[in-house]
Amino acid sequence: MKKNLVLGVLILGILINGWAIAYLALPFYQIVLAIGALSILIMTLLHDRYLFLYAITIALAFGVFLTAYSFTNQKTPEMQMLYMYEHLLLTSLVLMYWILLNFIKKIGYENKELKQQVKLLQKYNGVTKLLTLTEFNEQAQWLLKSSERNKEEAWFVKIDILYPNKRTKVNLQEDLERLALQTIRQKFDLISSNSGAIYIVLKNTHAEGTQRMLERFQEKVRSELNFIEPPFTFMKMQVDKASQLAALVEIKS
Repeated sequence: MKKNLVLGVLILGILINGWAIAYLALPFYQIVLAIGALSILIMTLLHDRYLFLYAITIALAFGVFLTAYSFTNQKTPEMQMLYMYEHLLLTSLVLMYWILLNFIKKIGYENKELKQQVKLLQKYNGVTKLLTLTEFNEQAQWLLKSSERNKEEAWFVKIDILYPNKRTKVNLQEDLERLALQTIRQKFDLISSNSGAIYIVLKNTHAEGTQRMLERFQEKVRSELNFIEPPFTFMKMQVDKASQLAALVEIKS
């Protein structure tokens, strides 16, 4: 509510300022309106670090112009006062717009940060609802510690998806993720993915069990997707440390 109020006040102030320039019709008001409109466009495109510099430069440049014009043409004190009002209106216009842009961009940065935090807190992603890489890593750490304590084996499987067409590859990955999820032991093994790869951690198994899981997966792919040659390669290895797993998965913060 407070942010909406601030936005409303700033927008209203800018509109009133523009209306005052046109209504009062002070000397050079048409030039001021043109400078104000052009500044709004330019400031919208400028990087954050240059906004205040631009606003101050415009205000100072117009002030120098009015001062020079006034003394060169020996204007009366009354006319000089009108020039001061004109300069004040233009300065307030560009400064309010600068404040508005900074406020909007601040809200944008906050929303981006919140989305990133929500993404980190999410446990599942994608159409197939696999674990996010962050959640996969956290659960794998607990799983590996538990396996080490109970003297059990844990095996890691990486499935690399091979397909030249990028658009088709995305759809193919969704199908492979779904089939892989159907192949592993639900609520026991872990599965995640990123672009072009599927990661699986099998708890309390051995080399033969891992191979049987891969054979079941390959059979599902052949029967449901009708591939003569599998559109993927895989690697498997026993893992016992979280750091080892993180390196294999290439989890990025």
